[in-house]
Amino acid sequence: MTNNTNSTTKKEQHTKIVRTLGTQSENVVCQLLDKDGNLWFSICGEGAYRYDGKSFINFTTKDGLCNNNVGSIIQDRAGNILFGTNRGICKYDGKNFTNVPMTDTLSITSLLEDRAGNIWFGVMNKGIYRYDGTNVSNFLYKHEHPFFGDKYENYISDIIQDRNGNLWFSSWNGGGVWKYDGKSFKNFLPSLDYYKTNQDKRRSGNTENSLNFIQNIKSFIKTQDYISDDMIFSITEDHLGNIWFATRNHGVCRYNGKTFITIGRHEGFESGGAYAILEDKKGDFWFTTEKDGIWRYDGKTIKNFNEKDGLINNAVMNVLEDKEGNLWFGTKFFGLSLYDGKNFTTFSQYDK
Repeated sequence: MTNNTNSTTKKEQHTKIVRTLGTQSENVVCQLLDKDGNLWFSICGEGAYRYDGKSFINFTTKDGLCNNNVGSIIQDRAGNILFGTNRGICKYDGKNFTNVPMTDTLSITSLLEDRAGNIWFGVMNKGIYRYDGTNVSNFLYKHEHPFFGDKYENYISDIIQDRNGNLWFSSWNGGGVWKYDGKSFKNFLPSLDYYKTNQDKRRSGNTENSLNFIQNIKSFIKTQDYISDDMIFSITEDHLGNIWFATRNHGVCRYNGKTFITIGRHEGFESGGAYAILEDKKGDFWFTTEKDGIWRYDGKTIKNFNEKDGLINNAVMNVLEDKEGNLWFGTKFFGLSLYDGKNFTTFSQYDK
């Protein structure tokens, strides 16, 4: 384990995440605030980092981690830290790492422990799995897209469980979102006009037969009856029970159980899509984007924050709030910024 403690900034001395294995231009992913208040981060090829408020400790395969490409980190009910990697799921009990059986050949894209103690995980090219501690079940792998019959569910990018116990799965390969009520899956996709106007930008040779395209194609109009995009990077639930979706090209979408409301350019969100959504302790929403920095939405107005404000990079992939209410933003090119409500401070070795 590597403890890094000697970095400085103009204002103060503090530790930073540094490369220990020599990777270049990777994203810093803000993963988890654990029960003890520690923050967990991951960087592809560099393993995982734990921050206790004073220093970062880097965990890699040298310490027992099953793979240095970590895609997801959660904490289970027993307090163990679970890592979803390119070589299965690894459990850390605070002292030792052990591999979760029957997962070591799988590339994990997302992780969740439900209220019953089942572990759900998305697997690259293989849909969703559920592990009950003994058995592993597979879901959605054989499901065919209604408009692209030969397209299986290949990339589940996020999983949440809402206050009613429903599980939600977001698709990053054109599957929209899935809702599982414990008995069956319900799929939410955009309207047919979305596909007729090629909003997905993935029209293929057999698509025309699948969609039965008409020659007089109309413009795509977002409707409250349908989700606004079929590529959803992440999901969150707000304090009122609304489900929020970070879409690829059609802003942020909110679902109240009946209708979908899009927050986009018309509302002042001047970005094509979002990567992450967080509701902070004050009730404000934060949207991260790939090119346009961060956007704060208070329900009425939207404000942008970017490199001019001290953000380390405008390509912001994720966000995490710590126990003090500070926001941590992970960006491309090894960037990690903390925002305390007034200023941004860089917490990573950044040399783009």
